[in-house]
Amino acid sequence: METKFGFIKMTLGEFETYIANLKIARTILLIQQHHTYIPSYIHFKNNNHFELQKSMKNTHINTNGWADIGQHFSIFPDGSILTGRSIEKSPACITGNNANAICIENIGNFDKGADEMTDAQRDAIISVTAALCKKFNFNPDTNRIVYHHWFNLATGVRNNGSGNNKSCPGTNFFGGKQSRRLSKELYPINKTKAQCSSH
Repeated sequence: METKFGFIKMTLGEFETYIANLKIARTILLIQQHHTYIPSYIHFKNNNHFELQKSMKNTHINTNGWADIGQHFSIFPDGSILTGRSIEKSPACITGNNANAICIENIGNFDKGADEMTDAQRDAIISVTAALCKKFNFNPDTNRIVYHHWFNLATGVRNNGSGNNKSCPGTNFFGGKQSRRLSKELYPINKTKAQCSSH
């Protein structure tokens, strides 16, 4: 582990130990998946994890007017994980759906025609999500792991992308933003990892 600017940088193995041992008082019911859009892969230089995280925090505080960086964790193209906002605090990520949520920001722009997700980041997203599912004892399904795209930007009502929605976490994130694609590509892998890690 490495610490800088108040953030902790971890490998996947370090994260799994960290989250398994972390005492959390807040009730967690949702894992939110997002992409940063900016910064994207062109901004990542393989050694500037902390600088990008600090820049996001500064933007969230000074431009957005939030109390802190919006997300709890950021997952980088090389598979590294950085802490963000305290997990005991609600994120600033999906209107009306933050009170019992954990927010993951995946560094990159995963709209079609933009960044092509690395294998290292893909594996980290799956494994981090599985570790969180195990930690909070819930099944990895579309009621527990959610995309920003599925919620109306103004009201926070879940409409599965039918109007006034962001593309986040990207139109090509794990093969597409639709629930059926996520169920097919992400959840079965997470379920297997969560079950295996419990033995």
